[in-house]
Amino acid sequence: MQRLLAVLLVLIGLTGLVLGRLGETIWAPETETTATVDLSDAGPAVVIDPGVLYVGGDEGELVIEGASDVSVITAGNSDIEAYLEDIHYTRVTGASDWTTLGTQEVNPDGADELSEPTTSDLWRTVDTKPSPYTLDVHEFWAGENNEPNGEENEQPYRALLIVTDGTQPGAEKVSITWPVDAENEWVPFAYAGGAAIAVIGLVLLVVSLGGRRRDRDEDELVEDARRDSSDAPVDGVPAADDSVDSTPADDSRTETGTPASDDRTEQIDVVDDEEGQR
Repeated sequence: MQRLLAVLLVLIGLTGLVLGRLGETIWAPETETTATVDLSDAGPAVVIDPGVLYVGGDEGELVIEGASDVSVITAGNSDIEAYLEDIHYTRVTGASDWTTLGTQEVNPDGADELSEPTTSDLWRTVDTKPSPYTLDVHEFWAGENNEPNGEENEQPYRALLIVTDGTQPGAEKVSITWPVDAENEWVPFAYAGGAAIAVIGLVLLVVSLGGRRRDRDEDELVEDARRDSSDAPVDGVPAADDSVDSTPADDSRTETGTPASDDRTEQIDVVDDEEGQR
């Protein structure tokens, strides 16, 4: 029974360890989250409001899909608003539920075209890439904060202006992915509990095996003692070897007794003869 209990504890402990490992791998929560918005009629420009890139932290990835090459422009917030004063465009205002980016349509009756949107003197930086455009959030954040030269930036959270060629929508789809520092809270308890139960089971198993070996040794000692006692002679009864050795002695007594009987017979015959003569 003790051995069965030990094996059962070991199995339970191993199960706990396996569950802990699964909680870190297959059952682990997602390591990142992505907020996305599909834009059907965004206008010739899309503006990502200041700070939206950093809703999930200063690390992540921005992906923009457009009908042609995508240009991401940085400038002062007021400069961008002035440039788009009479233009129909869409603002990305934030992440509503960590999977969806919120948007707002601005100047729906405004112009739907921009003339050479990347050449304005208002722009601080202009970066053009083929669609889909990918931007590393941390690198962008470092650039906006003037790292690594250490210069201070009076406006680290700038709006981003997104355009294509000025005649097509500024973007068709925008998504931002942020890393998530999430883990199953029960994993450490599964590891600790599984390890403790497995160790207890192993100790109990070793103790049960040792006790069984001692019992077997004791049984062998008892059996040996019983065998020795059965072979020892009983008081008053000669051993088998002694009875065999005494046989010649009895035979010698018989042989010595026979001549004595013959002498007595001869004496009786002599007496009878003497009486007959008288």
